[in-house]
Amino acid sequence: MNNFEKQPDQSDSGFSSLSEMPSFEQWQAEKTMEKAKEQVEVDPEKLEYFNQFVDFFKKDSDVKRTLTELAPSEQDFYGGDGAVRYADKLYEGTKDVIGDIKGIMKNFYASETIESRLKQIETDVINAGANPDKLAAVYQKDFASMSEDFNKGVREEIVGYSVFSNPHQFDAKAGSVNEILHLIHSTIVNNESILQSLPVIESEKGRYGETTLYGTEATKNPIATEIYNQIANGDESWTDIVSLKDRTLMMVRDRGHALTVDIEKDPKDGKFYVNYFVPKICNVDKVNQLPGVRKVAKKEGESQVREFTTGVFSVDNEADVANSVMNFISMVPTDYDIEMPRFY
Repeated sequence: MNNFEKQPDQSDSGFSSLSEMPSFEQWQAEKTMEKAKEQVEVDPEKLEYFNQFVDFFKKDSDVKRTLTELAPSEQDFYGGDGAVRYADKLYEGTKDVIGDIKGIMKNFYASETIESRLKQIETDVINAGANPDKLAAVYQKDFASMSEDFNKGVREEIVGYSVFSNPHQFDAKAGSVNEILHLIHSTIVNNESILQSLPVIESEKGRYGETTLYGTEATKNPIATEIYNQIANGDESWTDIVSLKDRTLMMVRDRGHALTVDIEKDPKDGKFYVNYFVPKICNVDKVNQLPGVRKVAKKEGESQVREFTTGVFSVDNEADVANSVMNFISMVPTDYDIEMPRFY
């Protein structure tokens, strides 16, 4: 029997049913505790997947940092044993890089082809010995290189909400660590299925779609929350927002087909950098007005919807990030902006 069910008449004993009813403050506190409990009780499988997702970004950053640290300089080869020291440094760095990439692949991107390539890269480092020219060549070929054709192919084919996307078609073409990481990173952040498998903090159905904020209460950040609130109360279509402690990821459907946005604070200058990928050029003129965009050369009389572009812009203050991002999203053209051919 709960506190709100009718109690037996005990007026003779001085009993009052009202005395058993909780006060408004007690009721409010209980509801708050229930809501907090619901937020804490995240599906264990989704939570594990989210932790793997967070770990991916850590490993991704570690690999990029290691690539920078391994870049050879003239000073690395000074002295009689300079080349030997650099060879040891490159070998140890190779083990770290391969370990991180395999960790990512275990959770998100199984590929025997890429595993074989990683093994060959390790062999190339060993075979270079302490020869400065060979070491420099191995770093450039096996670690740093990025083919423009490879980059273009990945950008064109690995797109959110794309039925026929097959990232594994690029496995055999990924020759360097840089290309391998680019392929895997693109596959993860441009995959709506991965984003939508994460735990949900809040979700709101609007007129044109559903806006969802993913993450946990522990990783909820003010930028992601403010962007979610603005989109949930607006007219944008399907939007997925992932809130990490120090990062916000977004996929906005129907803006450039499936616009992806990555917002992160640079610890060096304190600015917030908004990196974005527009996988479909609905209108060249409007795309070229986006802040920090890689300009697209306009081809008169030709459709350019199969082309893409990227860009980055910065925001100085955290309080301005959400509004800046919302203004940017509103500028990204949609299918309604596609220029139809003119007939004279």
